[in-house]
Amino acid sequence: MSTPRYRLQPYAGSKTRFECPGCGQRRSFTRWLDTHTGELLPSHLGYCNRTDKCGYATSPYDKDEAGKRYVDTLHALPQVRVRPAQHRPPQKRPLRLIPQEIVARSMQGYAHNVFTTLLQRHFGGDVADDLIRRFEIGTSAHWPGATVFWQRDAQGRMRGGQVVLFDEDGHTAKKVGADGVTRRCTTWVHTSLAHVYDRSGKPRPEWLQAYLDPAHEVKRSPSLYGMGQLTALSPGSPVAIVEAPKTAVLCTPYFPQFTWLAVGALDYLNAERLHPLKEYPITLYPDASEHGRAYAKWCAKADELRSMGFRIAVSDILEKQATPSQKKVGIDLADVLLENWAGYPLNWDADSL
Repeated sequence: MSTPRYRLQPYAGSKTRFECPGCGQRRSFTRWLDTHTGELLPSHLGYCNRTDKCGYATSPYDKDEAGKRYVDTLHALPQVRVRPAQHRPPQKRPLRLIPQEIVARSMQGYAHNVFTTLLQRHFGGDVADDLIRRFEIGTSAHWPGATVFWQRDAQGRMRGGQVVLFDEDGHTAKKVGADGVTRRCTTWVHTSLAHVYDRSGKPRPEWLQAYLDPAHEVKRSPSLYGMGQLTALSPGSPVAIVEAPKTAVLCTPYFPQFTWLAVGALDYLNAERLHPLKEYPITLYPDASEHGRAYAKWCAKADELRSMGFRIAVSDILEKQATPSQKKVGIDLADVLLENWAGYPLNWDADSL
């Protein structure tokens, strides 16, 4: 594999670490390096090493407010040297976190949670309980029987929670709204809580009001789902990434050789979210799609990520095996597992008989 054009500057003493444009801490900022010229990229591009207190992170592949990437600008004008002074460091956007008491309050009511009931039916109580703990699955009252997929980042900070209502077959439920439009039953914890406070006429708590500030939209949930598993994972262990949290959970007992994570959506796959996985071999499992659009998109993204030093491959299992009708509805690995489930094996309960 050829050396990537851009990489974070290797540590060679304090002279290779700089003042962070986010928190202002000296000697804590690692800048990006152009390996073709040996020159550092503009001073606002890099990662703050104080991830637990700052978390500032930008790369030459990130889009600015105008939707442009530094790397594209440089490639379009290779003869022009872009001076760091021409780039104004972006304003620091403070992290927005979910209080732990909100998370703890959701970790109950599993007998009425459609998804955790499905897990118990498929895998038995012990495996289901392990998956609930491992993936921090909660219960929401936004819809009766709804599930919360809590999103904790690599530093252990709770960044957000997705609320989903499933039907008994494990598919996302749909409901007809007051406007007559049928919509998927998905939302976010902060949105759900805002509705609760607004309907009751009570003021929103300070943390929620700050969390809903539209100026900080990007910093709410930029993490992969299931990142808490990395604390027990040794470097070099294989990781698998799918789109939906449900799929990551269901694949774990079937394919335990991987640590399963979810990116949340097809377009969410990027270097920022995958940065904590630089030391791990990654396999992507895109959903099936018409004309192979999802597969092609993740293949192109994998090429870009490999140029940045990631070890990453893309599975074509669904691309090859899904039928045209399955591709039309966009099935994923979880759909295949659920459709081919032969029933709960009685021998799983042999020890308790």
